[in-house]
Amino acid sequence: MVWEVLLYMYILYSPDWHYRSTMPIFLFVYGALFAAAHSVFHFGIGFKVHYIILILLCIPRMYKYYIHTEDASAKRLAKLFLVTFVFGSLFGFCDRIFCKEISSWPINPQGHALWHVFMGFNSYFANTFLMFCRAQQRGWSPKVLHLMGVLPYVKIEKPKSQ
Repeated sequence: MVWEVLLYMYILYSPDWHYRSTMPIFLFVYGALFAAAHSVFHFGIGFKVHYIILILLCIPRMYKYYIHTEDASAKRLAKLFLVTFVFGSLFGFCDRIFCKEISSWPINPQGHALWHVFMGFNSYFANTFLMFCRAQQRGWSPKVLHLMGVLPYVKIEKPKSQ
C-alpha cells in the first residue's frame, strides 16, 4: 500500500520536479527504509496512520488535477477516489476502536474486511484517474469508458507520430 502511494506521489509531483533523478531515488529509498522498519517493528496502527498521511499529501495535487480536468467522467473518478477513501478509513477506524462492542452484535459488519474492499476500490479509482491525467498531460486523448456499463477504465488514443 505504501509503495502504491509513493508511486502516486511520483506521478502527481514529477511533472514539476526540477531534478529528474532525485525524486524517484528518494521515494525508493524512503519506501525501502519504511518496509524494513515495518518488518522489524510491526507498526500496526502506526502503519495505517502513515498510509493516511501519505494519501493526504497526495490529495492537494489530485485536487489541482481535478480542477484542471474538463471531463465529467474523470472528475467522477476523483470523487470516487475520495469517497472510497473516507468510507474505508471510517470502517477501518470503527472496527479498530469499537472491535469488542461490535463483536457482541448479532451480525458483525466486518469493518476490517470492508476497509480492504473500499481501499481496493480506492486504489483502482486513484490509478484510473491518474492514468487519465497523465495521458492528458502527454496529449494522448484519454477517454473514460465503462466495462459492462459499470467499471470505469481509461482508453488512450496516442497520436500516430508517437
